[in-house]
Amino acid sequence: MRKAFLLPSLTVLLACCGLCAAAQGYQALHGSPFAGSTAVFNNPAASVGSAYKWDLSLFSTQFKLSTNGSYLKDFSLSNSSDASLTMRDGNFSRYLHNNFDLSFLNFLYKLDDNRAVNFNLRARMYNHLNALPFNYVDSAVSSLNSFLIVNRNTPFLEGGATHAGWLEADLNYSQLLAETDRSRLTGGFTLQLMKGLSGAFMRLSKISYLEQKNGTDTSYLFTNGRGSYGYSDNFDNADNFKDFLNQSKLTLGLSLGIEYMVYNTELADVNNNLNYDWKIGVSLMDLGAHSFKTSQYSRQFADPINSIPDGNAEQKFSGISDARAFSDSIGTLFNSSSVITDNFTISNPTRLILNVDKNLGNHFYVNGELSVNFYSASSPSKLRTKELNLLTVTPRWETMGLGAYLPVQYNTQGQLWVGAAIKLGPLVVGLHNLGLFKKDPGLNGGGYLMFSLHPFGEKKVASKLDCR
Repeated sequence: MRKAFLLPSLTVLLACCGLCAAAQGYQALHGSPFAGSTAVFNNPAASVGSAYKWDLSLFSTQFKLSTNGSYLKDFSLSNSSDASLTMRDGNFSRYLHNNFDLSFLNFLYKLDDNRAVNFNLRARMYNHLNALPFNYVDSAVSSLNSFLIVNRNTPFLEGGATHAGWLEADLNYSQLLAETDRSRLTGGFTLQLMKGLSGAFMRLSKISYLEQKNGTDTSYLFTNGRGSYGYSDNFDNADNFKDFLNQSKLTLGLSLGIEYMVYNTELADVNNNLNYDWKIGVSLMDLGAHSFKTSQYSRQFADPINSIPDGNAEQKFSGISDARAFSDSIGTLFNSSSVITDNFTISNPTRLILNVDKNLGNHFYVNGELSVNFYSASSPSKLRTKELNLLTVTPRWETMGLGAYLPVQYNTQGQLWVGAAIKLGPLVVGLHNLGLFKKDPGLNGGGYLMFSLHPFGEKKVASKLDCR
């Protein structure tokens, strides 16, 4: 049974790696000429290759989560009422990575068959937590003291967390670069205007402790280690939404891409964005970073006061209700504790994407994608975000109004996900991982939803025939 308890700052981050928290995750549509205005989330050159003259995505959202630290205990499709979120027992490194994407009123318009513009409004969030190996036994841990008892053989505790959330306005332009009777090369860019709404981080390094026994009582004294934590100062005025937004900083980002299409024939009147044989896209996504002013309650600390036992340390955090009180308590546990005055920067999830789409005929396609992150989210010295995508293969059957998709992903955490999605007119609904429906599933997967308006009649689909 899970027990509620308050862990002080030395262990709360590590425990969080077993708990659930909340992009470019519309996986089923990657490489598709029917992706509409959201295609530029994966390749800025894709807008001019759209099957539609115009597309308005009224609403789209996706959520993705990968963790090895928690699962839904006693969950099954036939009976979910007894399910509970539970940390996994064992001694191992733990992680949690998730991202969330919400976009609305995204508009694509093809000026002609060789040029297109696209405008997107989005809200995005990334969370990353990681910890070096520590032991957890759900039936035995009810306090900081019991947590340290089951970790008496753990050399030290170490981990980190990074959070970034922002609003984004994207202006995209793509155009034809070169063309022959059998091929077509296009390129595009997306200028991203980003307003950083929230940023936060925590780092713990080599927190060690010494066991002391007094009869039947066991206590622990912290002997070494250091750490830091901080968050954006606009949260200090979170009660005033106007001030919260005004104190958020603006930054710029950039995405670049090219797309190469090979046609089945040399007939110019037949070749169009739906009649390709192969389509190959290469994109460099999300160049840039967010800058945040650090809150006055952010701290860096080192050298624990080793005369304070774990019970007293835990008591210092009892009843804390705000950041000021938390910072004051940290100061009573370490010989060195100071305010972090420098601004902090969190990098975007910069990555290189190679996407290959094969037209099999009769509305059947298969898409393969390799996504390589530029950064690791577990760096002890840099604050960075990343995507979970690594290698994905998606067979699909798709027309303008209907579609069925089966994306198979091998992600950056070494997990194999089998998902599914359907398209019914303007609506696309998909799941990243069908494994969420098995008994006692790990919290790995997520889903996506998109509602778009565009021409459904073939005569209104943009092609070379429309522009001659």
